[in-house]
Formats: sequence, structure tokens, C-alpha cells
Amino acid sequence: MNRVSCRRAAAIGVLTILCALLAAPLAWADDDRKRGQLYLVSLGIGDPDNITVRAQKTIAGADIVLGMERLREQYGELLRGKDLHEAGHGLFRPLGRRARDGETIAAQEAQVRRLVREAVAAGKRVAVIDYGDPTIYGPQIGYLREFADLDPVVVPGISSFNAANAALGRSLTDGDGSRSVILTAAAGRRGEGSRDTLEKLAETRSTLVLFTMRSQLPEVIEQLRRQYPGETPIAIVSHAGYAEREQVLTATLDTILERVGGADLPFEHLIYVGDFLR
Repeated sequence: MNRVSCRRAAAIGVLTILCALLAAPLAWADDDRKRGQLYLVSLGIGDPDNITVRAQKTIAGADIVLGMERLREQYGELLRGKDLHEAGHGLFRPLGRRARDGETIAAQEAQVRRLVREAVAAGKRVAVIDYGDPTIYGPQIGYLREFADLDPVVVPGISSFNAANAALGRSLTDGDGSRSVILTAAAGRRGEGSRDTLEKLAETRSTLVLFTMRSQLPEVIEQLRRQYPGETPIAIVSHAGYAEREQVLTATLDTILERVGGADLPFEHLIYVGDFLR
């Protein structure tokens, strides 16, 4: 083979390699399009404008959306044209069986399980929408455990914790005696174990943020006063993230029950305890 022929053969070889390299990403892209994806998407808390841009983009690209009725109605414009389904409340967790009988929940879980797995296998994008940040305090976290083998992607959002912090306008890590913050749902759980847990957390004298929901405020205050001085500041933030409904009530452990006056707290509220409120 002469020198010209060698050069020609080498050039052909290089072109062949380049073509293979250029074609490879296209093949990977085809595989990605065939592979479905499950997302757990936070739409934020409070007013609809608390949603993130990433959440909007994820929903826009979703083929199927599962969510509770209230969320589907609140974000009706964003979800228009989507294949919508009920996500339940606390599915794949004990939470789901608190308000409804086990047989009904089991049937709903089986239906959702089949829907999600068939859709992802068919290359569709499935979005489960939730309030706040599901990894802090949300009813749909069970989807991550149930479908762990599908490598679900979490799209974070504004939590009631973030919104309440903004309402307070204080630095939680800038207290006189504490630079630590503990988030807990212990005060919202029933049972002796939860009571013990809250008292142990209070022993640290850290700033406490309580996701309490339907807890009994007098019982919570009684437990806290066993560890914190009575003059320790406390704040209750209700309807965090709702511009027209958000409220902040401040007092001390000694005076908070008098300030509340025996009224029931709204379902959506957080309790803050710590000297950062001084």
C-alpha cells in the first residue's frame, strides 16, 4: 500500500470513529426518552406564587400528575390538559390508615402502584405533587419508599418552616444561649413516647420548631416549662405563606395560654420556642 492509500485509510478510520462518537449521544437520548421518570414535586406552601420555577417546569413536562383534590384545584391553570389522578393522603404510610379503613386504603394503594409503574415503564413522566417540602413534613413521602427502585426525583419547595421564618423576621441561629435549631413533630403525635421525646428535646435548650397540627397546646406548654424558664419567648405562626391570612402571636411560656385565651389554634400553625425571639 502506497503512502496516499495509507493516508486515505487512516482518514476513513478517523471519520468512522467520529461518526460513532456523534451517534452515541443520540442513542443515549433515545434511551432517556424511552425511560420514564417519577417526581415528587413540592408546589410550595400558602399562596400559589410560592411555587418555584423548577417545580413549574417539572409539572409542565409531566404526562401524568397525582395530587390531592385541593392542590389540583389551587393549581388548576398549571395542570390544565394533564392526565390527573388522586394521590391520596399518606399512602404507603401508617398515616393513610388513620382516617380510613385499611381495606379501602389497600385498594387505593394497589391502583396507584399499578398506575405509576405502568406509566414509568411506558416512558412517561409522572409527577406526584405535594405541599411545602415533602421531606420535612408532607403526606406524600411514602411514594419515595414505595417506588425507591424507580429512582424518584424530589423537587424541593418552600416549606411552612421557611414561610414562618420569614413571617418572624428573625435569625433562628442567633439566640443568646443557643445557636442550634431542632425541628420536630413530636408535639403533634399522641402517646406517652411522644411526650417523653418532646421533653428530651427541650432538655437541650435549643430553639424548637414544633410541627404540632392538632396537638393540645396546654399539654405542650406544660412539657416545655419543665425544661425552659417560664420567661422563655414563644411564637405561634398561623397560615404561614398566605399573605392575607398569616398571623404571628408572641408571648412567653408563662403567658401564652392567657394570650390564646382557650381558642383552638388553626390546623396550619407552627410553634417556635427559644431566646432568639427576645
